[in-house]
Amino acid sequence: MPVTNRDIYNNSLALIGEDISGINLEDYEERAPYLIASFCSLNTSLDKKIRTMDGLDAAFSFSPVYLSLDLDFPLCDRLTSAAALYTASMLVIDEDPDLSDSLYDKYCDNIASTESYYTLPKTSEPTTDQPTVTPPETEEPEEPEEPEEFPMATCESIVERYFFD
Repeated sequence: MPVTNRDIYNNSLALIGEDISGINLEDYEERAPYLIASFCSLNTSLDKKIRTMDGLDAAFSFSPVYLSLDLDFPLCDRLTSAAALYTASMLVIDEDPDLSDSLYDKYCDNIASTESYYTLPKTSEPTTDQPTVTPPETEEPEEPEEPEEFPMATCESIVERYFFD
């Protein structure tokens, strides 16, 4: 079942501690379609990279200004958590700037990790443009000397040593 923009909105509400069935959410619900559209516009190129690397179909076209909450989320599922973080941070930007900053930082971390994952080369062969680093030669540690073995003392050797020397 595809993720809808309403799912993104509901997850955003959970991130800011609001109940989906709560009262006084009209302002959030009114702004969410614009914020989700903004997120999608900002991350279209990343979505294309992900779809190319994962072999997914191209995204359907969407309005960069407004996305109804009842429509399917137009970007790939990999970006849904980032969309919820972005939307949540923008919903509370005026009411709770500290929470907004925290959520926005998490959004940025999420996008950065996704970009690095889909940007780094995916090869098992060693890179050839890097010089080979050889570890410095170290002297092999000397093996500790074996302790000198003393012959087992016998009664005769003790008697000889103490009485006849």
